[in-house]
Amino acid sequence: SDGIHSASDVFGTLIVMAGVKFSNKASDSEHQYGHERLECVAAIILAVILTIIALLIGYSGYEKIFVADADDLVIPGQLALWAAVVSIIVKEAMFWYTRNAAKKINSGALMAEAWHHRSDALSSIGSFVGILGARMGYPVLDPIASLVICVMILYAAYEVFKDAMDK
Repeated sequence: SDGIHSASDVFGTLIVMAGVKFSNKASDSEHQYGHERLECVAAIILAVILTIIALLIGYSGYEKIFVADADDLVIPGQLALWAAVVSIIVKEAMFWYTRNAAKKINSGALMAEAWHHRSDALSSIGSFVGILGARMGYPVLDPIASLVICVMILYAAYEVFKDAMDK
């Protein structure tokens, strides 16, 4: 789940970068007030992507807990555990870097991306707990972590969407 979430980050970052770039364009005959609100559009697109990813992750966790046989639960390897640790550190560093940049240029879309990085770090913590629990003999903890990650991502998507709509 965390791997799918991380892979989507590249796409989300490209959307935010495009939104910030286009929002800085000067006024023209069709947009007398400029293009500033394109940042909000980028944030809304990011919120929709986060929501879709959260629902896919949540469905996967639900299916593994309630539909699949207990014997079918796969115990993640040690590499997954270390990947979660590295992911937590990198994503938290990305949060602080992006947050500072967003404050410097007063960018709502960039701030939304910063909080997206924070939600990624938190979801990686959930992944770490799930993987560790599965490796300690409780394989159901991994899909339970997927459900927790789903809720966390949905909350982050809601916050990003609400902020963009308020603006």
